[in-house]
Amino acid sequence: MFERHNFSFKISSIWDFLTSKTGAFIIGVSAIAIGSYQFYINKPIMEYQAETVNFISSENDNDYKVSVHGKEVKDLYQTQITLTNKGEQALSGRDVSKIGHDPFRIVIPDEAKLVHYTIDNRLTSESITPSLIKNDEGIVLTFDFINPDNQIVVNLLHETAEPNFEMKGSALNVNSIQKAWDEKEIRFWGLSSLGVLYVILLIVYIYRHTIVRKRRKKLD
Repeated sequence: MFERHNFSFKISSIWDFLTSKTGAFIIGVSAIAIGSYQFYINKPIMEYQAETVNFISSENDNDYKVSVHGKEVKDLYQTQITLTNKGEQALSGRDVSKIGHDPFRIVIPDEAKLVHYTIDNRLTSESITPSLIKNDEGIVLTFDFINPDNQIVVNLLHETAEPNFEMKGSALNVNSIQKAWDEKEIRFWGLSSLGVLYVILLIVYIYRHTIVRKRRKKLD
């Protein structure tokens, strides 16, 4: 009988919590957070990813040698830059900022020791005709147009392990190129944070509610 009463009390406390000002506030904040998340992941943006792999290392006993443009390199890494149209409309190359202003470009750090760069035609969407121009701004990427969910992939060969390449640039309705986030990680940490917040607030509310009831019983 006591357990049933205790369970009913917990359910009642949870309901009181959800209908309280605190509960209404949390529900409102949650709705805003979910709405903002949906807005930003659906917002037309250009995203890029950068993945680095090691070709050869001077720390290993290698039975082979690698040379680039006739020069032997003892440490060689490849970074693959993938630019994807995550928006709902095609982006024309004519709408991208011109060279000298804010073009789409890969910024090359001096410490990267870049030795070669090229478009990866195997992974680049067939409908795109991209080209690369190297200047003081970095490696400028030009194209005719890029449809939604289409991508351009650039391979960079360099001699240092973590060069921290970045993509920058702007276009019509595109303020900047954003580095891609793992949506699974966003969901996990977002839901985990909200879950922890809810549990803490619920415990505090039930605790305070229990104290108030005990005080009322004493007064009665």
